[in-house]
Amino acid sequence: MSRALFLHIGLQKTGTSYLQGVMLGSRQELLEQDLDLVLRRRAAFWLMLDVRGRLLPHDPPEASEVLPGLSAMLDDCTGSRALISEESLSPADDAQIDRLLGACGDREVHVVLTCRDLARQIPSVWQQGLRSGRRSTFPRYVRRLREAEGTDASIWWQEDLPGILGRWSRHVPPERIHVVPVPPAGSDHDLLLDRYCSVLDVDASALDREAGGSGNPGLRLEQAEVLRRVNLAVPDELKRRDVYGKVGKRYFSTQILGAAEGRRILLPQEHAAWCREVSQRYVDYVRAGGFDVAGDVDDLLPRESEFATEPPVVTDAELAEAAIRALSEIVSRQLGEEIERAKESGAPAATEAEERGWWRRLRR
Repeated sequence: MSRALFLHIGLQKTGTSYLQGVMLGSRQELLEQDLDLVLRRRAAFWLMLDVRGRLLPHDPPEASEVLPGLSAMLDDCTGSRALISEESLSPADDAQIDRLLGACGDREVHVVLTCRDLARQIPSVWQQGLRSGRRSTFPRYVRRLREAEGTDASIWWQEDLPGILGRWSRHVPPERIHVVPVPPAGSDHDLLLDRYCSVLDVDASALDREAGGSGNPGLRLEQAEVLRRVNLAVPDELKRRDVYGKVGKRYFSTQILGAAEGRRILLPQEHAAWCREVSQRYVDYVRAGGFDVAGDVDDLLPRESEFATEPPVVTDAELAEAAIRALSEIVSRQLGEEIERAKESGAPAATEAEERGWWRRLRR
């Protein structure tokens, strides 16, 4: 009998970072339950790049070795089941899906798709785009999204649930495609993990839930606008994926802006009727498609609390305050690192007179 391989293909912003963190922090516990976690995050990312034809000359040589070596890695696994998780696999086209499945050897492939209601997904995908260097305003993004509805435009790649399920079900039987709805806001924190683990036939209570950390929390409205303005000012030639990912995404947007307080990014009320209509079509598609659903498919219908009664406007004063807080955080971190380096090197602490002189020079 073929051993199962679970491909968790996304969607982005559906708890994937949290789930990946728990799985990575529980590798031994998973092995004890006969499940191999095949790739770590970086290797899974390289796999996705190769599958989708997105490898670039500046990517490391080992990035191009993951896909050709996948079959051998799967053969070396000892468990009856294996898991690969990479949220950017979901937009793969038919040829790319074929290429990936061809590298999976004789495994019985199962597709796992975590997804959530559009009212939450749309703002999250927009701000995730900012974290990759994009610079569109939220109103313009939503307008373009609605104009491109029903097409295969890239703006829908992380939101077109029927399109994604339709493509993958041409290659994997619907009964082996597992739809995992993200529970509504305010639900039990462990419910998403429990649903996910039910698909993998894993006892979630044995896993290190703390290893998931806070996942990949979204930016607030004011911080998103700061990042958008910064992206406008940064030359495009500096937004190379490897460099911007380290500086713009993981450092500035995540470490500096990500923890700041502000307003939630909500879909304006004027789009509520459209959002509900599209969401209902998604629910109907999942119900009629013969897919395995772990949880309540009605969780894909938006709640009234997910819509904003006021437009998503950031005033100049709010923008300035958010930018100043970000700059102060950057400077404070740098100063803290300098102090630690001085302590480690045994350098003497500055005298009070030296500190006063430094401050006078700074104010000139």
